[in-house]
Amino acid sequence: MRPHHLVLGGLAVAVLTSSALAQPRPRPGKLDVAKATAAVGGGDVAAAVAAATALGAAKEAAPREALLDALATGVHPDVAIAGLTALGAAGAKDALEVVPIYQRHRNPAVRAAAVKLYIGLSGDVAAIAGGLTSFDAQVRAVAADAAGDRGLTATVPALLVLLDKGEVPAARALGKLGDELLFRSVAEHFGGAPDQAVALALGGMLAKPSFGPEPARVDLVRMLSKLSGVEALDALEAYVKATPANPPRQSRREAEAVLTARQAGDR
Repeated sequence: MRPHHLVLGGLAVAVLTSSALAQPRPRPGKLDVAKATAAVGGGDVAAAVAAATALGAAKEAAPREALLDALATGVHPDVAIAGLTALGAAGAKDALEVVPIYQRHRNPAVRAAAVKLYIGLSGDVAAIAGGLTSFDAQVRAVAADAAGDRGLTATVPALLVLLDKGEVPAARALGKLGDELLFRSVAEHFGGAPDQAVALALGGMLAKPSFGPEPARVDLVRMLSKLSGVEALDALEAYVKATPANPPRQSRREAEAVLTARQAGDR
């Protein structure tokens, strides 16, 4: 149960009702909401994180309300991240009320957790697009993950800008979104974007069973063969392992040939 709030001299004072003070003792194995709530605001950060996670993951409304009250008054950054993450995973729509408090938090990891929770609960496409242009790298990463997971092809131009900066989440999102047309667009960034980022994007596309047709797969394998770094080789190796030898595919044969040549060169 949430406390009633009185305003005295400009200060909000929480007043617990008698029913809130007389809560029954929890059964063994059941979450002790009062104890967990006290831990969230305590000085033991590890215990507070565990308590926030438990409260946020609870199916009942009362534990979540207790956590939301704690978040509204302010908690340690690690505790805020744990609480916001748990609430988001639980799909607790009422958690949206604390998002504005933490979207502008001084800690970038807390801001990112708040944005992730908001995007996850609201599905706000505009927020995802806006997150991709954020000054905060962790917020951009959250937005890129959401863009890839939700298949938001409208975000491709912004993701390509981040690809040129070498941002891994953007590269992975492009890999999830990739079709033949997007492959050609990413390939145009060869030499401009870091090889690692390009390889991650192309590797994600190559791993998609739906990517094709076969001539496009061949071109993609050849593009990966031009890139330096382990990311390109990892993508080719994963493709060879995931693709049956029969029926024969030219793309698989060429990927094997690249791997064999690289291994011979390392000897």
